[in-house]
Amino acid sequence: MALDMESLVEATSGAVGALVSTTVLYPLDTCKTRYQAENRAHHHQRYRNISDVLLEAISKGQVLSLYQGLGTKNLQSFISQFIYFYGYSFFKRLYLRESKSKSIGTAANLLIAAAAGACTAIATQASHHFIDAQILY
Repeated sequence: MALDMESLVEATSGAVGALVSTTVLYPLDTCKTRYQAENRAHHHQRYRNISDVLLEAISKGQVLSLYQGLGTKNLQSFISQFIYFYGYSFFKRLYLRESKSKSIGTAANLLIAAAAGACTAIATQASHHFIDAQILY
């Protein structure tokens, strides 16, 4: 796979979009996790719903605690979305060039998206194994 600028721009745009989305939604995910953990750990319900977790963090001045772990999540999200969007753009251009088509049909689009998703899964799994091996040894 040779680097091409258009795919690089699309991949960067997709990855930055993922960063924004992850950053905006991360506190909600943290609230959900805390809500589920609290309800499993105790037989009494400390929180009635997820918004109770958010309100407690606000009232105690601990809103920033809802962002714990965001850096790692953003890095993971950025890398996986960059790989996906780069792969999708690359395969789309390859398909258009080889088929000499001006557009992509639904079936081809799904196949291209699946190929990009497969590349993303392989790359992220390989990187997890590499990182785990570095940590263990």
